[in-house]
Amino acid sequence: MDKSNSPIVTASFDRRGLFRIGGLTVAGSALVAACSKSQAGELGRVGSGEDTPKLEDGIVDDGVLLRTSASIEHSIVAAYDHILSSGVLAKDSGTFPNLGDQTELVTLLQAHHASAAESFNALAVEVGAEAWECGNPRLDAIFLDTFFTRVEDGAEATDAAKAIEASDDALRDMINLVYTLEALSAASSQALVHQVTLPSTRVAAMGIGVRSARSAALVALAINPGGYLPGMNPEFATVPSDPAASADGPPQTEIPLPVAIASRFGSVAPITIISGRGDENGVRLKLIFETPSLNSLTYSFDSCDA
Repeated sequence: MDKSNSPIVTASFDRRGLFRIGGLTVAGSALVAACSKSQAGELGRVGSGEDTPKLEDGIVDDGVLLRTSASIEHSIVAAYDHILSSGVLAKDSGTFPNLGDQTELVTLLQAHHASAAESFNALAVEVGAEAWECGNPRLDAIFLDTFFTRVEDGAEATDAAKAIEASDDALRDMINLVYTLEALSAASSQALVHQVTLPSTRVAAMGIGVRSARSAALVALAINPGGYLPGMNPEFATVPSDPAASADGPPQTEIPLPVAIASRFGSVAPITIISGRGDENGVRLKLIFETPSLNSLTYSFDSCDA
């Protein structure tokens, strides 16, 4: 090979370059030390800390699915107990002036969900799982607690936003939550049908789901009389921002009215509820309730005590 034709590379080093090379040398030495074996024969490492814990496997079987369904029903029972204890159902609503006291209806629905929780737990025990006697942790913490706090207490001021007062119509929000939870129970029971393996379990789940779907329709008609199908009452497509104004004149808000039959077939789609008082920009709390998924299942290693 003729070296006379090879390119000539000239390396020049100033003080900054020497510091840079020195830093790389130190970093490389630390990396080599970390990757080399210690005297005890174990791999070395930079720093100290506990070993990564081994998480239990989240196996999804019929027992987990049925426990989760029971947890959803327990959460609904607890939510209705909260609503009934507050006495808000006996108060007046500026948004729904003709709604009337729905205490008796919600009490009846609460009993249905308590019975549904017992049924799901009995089915879970039959397949070898432990009964689940408390609410669903994710549904409670992420959705229901957030809802009740915003409606009843508002929100405190932060560095980026002003404080928000309690709801401008608590009865409106509470009865909308009742509809949402009935629809959630119906959708969750329907979604369970194709997930479990035993035909008898599917039949029981559909029985609970059908009753919850009928209850959701009943609540929807109490809120929105004549609203059997989407678009039947276009003048009441959304709640008027000024309840005292006429139905065909006032500006409309983003709070939708429920209908008795939202779709031709039972829906397992997410259910949106908008509630509370708006913030300084008029934006209200928006929550999207969904059927149970991997992050909301009550696995075999979970417990109510935890």
